[in-house]
Amino acid sequence: MTAPVRSPLRMTVLISLPMVLALGAPPLGGASPAGHPETGGAERRFPPADTVSVWIPPGTTLIGCAAGDSECHEDEKPPRRVTISRGFWIDTTEVPLASFRAFSRAAGQPLPPPPSFAQNDAHPVVNVTWAEAAAYCSWAGGRLPTEAEWEYAARSGSEGATYPSGHALARDHANWEGVEGRDRWGKTAPVGSLAPNPWGLFDAAGNVWEWTADWYDPRVGSGGAVSDPAGPTSGTLKVVRGGAYNAQPRSLRSSNRGKFNPSARMESIGLRCVHDGETPAGPPVEEHDTGATAAVSPPVVPAAAPTPISGTVVRREERAPVTTGPGAQRRNFPPSSIEMALVPPGAYEIGAVRGDGAGFADEQPRHAITLTRGVWMGVTEVTVAQYRSYGQATGTALPSTPSWADDSHPVVGVTWEQASAYCRWAGGRLPTEAEWEAAARGGSSGLRYPWGTEISHDDANFDGVGGRDAWPKSAPVGSFAANGFGLVDVSGNVWEWTADWYDERYYARSPAIDPEGPEDGKARVVRGGCWTSDPGRLRSSYRFSLDPSDSQVSVGFRCARDPE
Repeated sequence: MTAPVRSPLRMTVLISLPMVLALGAPPLGGASPAGHPETGGAERRFPPADTVSVWIPPGTTLIGCAAGDSECHEDEKPPRRVTISRGFWIDTTEVPLASFRAFSRAAGQPLPPPPSFAQNDAHPVVNVTWAEAAAYCSWAGGRLPTEAEWEYAARSGSEGATYPSGHALARDHANWEGVEGRDRWGKTAPVGSLAPNPWGLFDAAGNVWEWTADWYDPRVGSGGAVSDPAGPTSGTLKVVRGGAYNAQPRSLRSSNRGKFNPSARMESIGLRCVHDGETPAGPPVEEHDTGATAAVSPPVVPAAAPTPISGTVVRREERAPVTTGPGAQRRNFPPSSIEMALVPPGAYEIGAVRGDGAGFADEQPRHAITLTRGVWMGVTEVTVAQYRSYGQATGTALPSTPSWADDSHPVVGVTWEQASAYCRWAGGRLPTEAEWEAAARGGSSGLRYPWGTEISHDDANFDGVGGRDAWPKSAPVGSFAANGFGLVDVSGNVWEWTADWYDERYYARSPAIDPEGPEDGKARVVRGGCWTSDPGRLRSSYRFSLDPSDSQVSVGFRCARDPE
């Protein structure tokens, strides 16, 4: 799928937006400039917003029209060599509405007017004037980036790349005019929804334009080499960079320069901040293995956030061994003969685990629940073959099966009601969200994934292929190891419908005993991630939602059943 649309939420901010960044490769579109060090993937939180920034090292490079780029405007020419002498920290995402809301409360300043289209807290704030953007960054302990800093970071130090993603612009990397591939948003997308550039910046092309510190000068390319250019000292227009959801590819090139009156409020303009400070060798920062696959997750201000990590360096931990649940009770129930495993009654913890900077506001607060009766859960997602048997027994049509799937693959393209009807026929029901997360964790506590703090293609079927994951689309169910309760594919493969309506604040008021979700709503919760998902969406606490009438090629389900 294209990832499902989130309902009202995702982010409210205080807390962080740390992510595992894919920074190990050289910048797309060319090697690093001579003498230019790699970032090393260092991240740091800056109070009071406590969002995450990535370190951009000092270096010398060309900015402006890239060689061979025939789309350049005159104000991008000629390219010039600039030196960024000090390095800086830059927010990994555009500022989400949730973060700006926190600033608004703290500063006693009204929120900007909402756009004409629907947004939730995960989307970038828009309709901010330049002064409001600058004030937010000042409150967050930073400032707006200069044009040179912005372009240097967007290009990941590469002199030859036309776009942040390289020489070509793909729908997997940017939200721009129209929808296609992973870009399924006609307007703004939740920040961090698409792939980052090699230095870990999300949405450096598309989504919303971003204010910079500089006044606009059409002759920016004139003159020779310069160090730390700060732009003109005065002017009438301020520069915006990066393009937006309603822009064409020409506007998304890294060297393209937009300009607006600083008092303008536009539905396509937002911001991101930079921070001056010590290099990663100075005060402790969070470091991540730079060979990891990017895990995309925006920042949030949860109602009760996990304690931020401070004064410590965090490195990749050894993965806990996966248990296959040999002692799990299993049983086949007629008429479907689906194999089910018992999730025993008892106390469980659900929600973002402590120290999981990828957690969102709707995963907070982490809280204890009790399943008084336990629940039987399908060992696998319901397969095409199993759904066919149901269809033959009830006269129900089989959903369209993708060309890559056979009877051993999970059935997809089912609405919430179709999934519910199958489970009723099978003598069960869809699991509640609480049951699903307790079961998915497999008896683990305090881990992002059922088996530990990391995920690889040996563990699950998700974005791309590698290791044991040989399937670019869905995989036959059970192709990967089971969790501690004997359940397979609780991370990846296909999203799974649950019984619950979605409410971004539900975890703050969820009953402690057998929670059944909100009484009503507009969207139903799906869990577990899918074959198109980045690792952040495969975390056990990650929550997504869909209109119950949606039927998508990467959404399936598994059934639950009450113990007798």
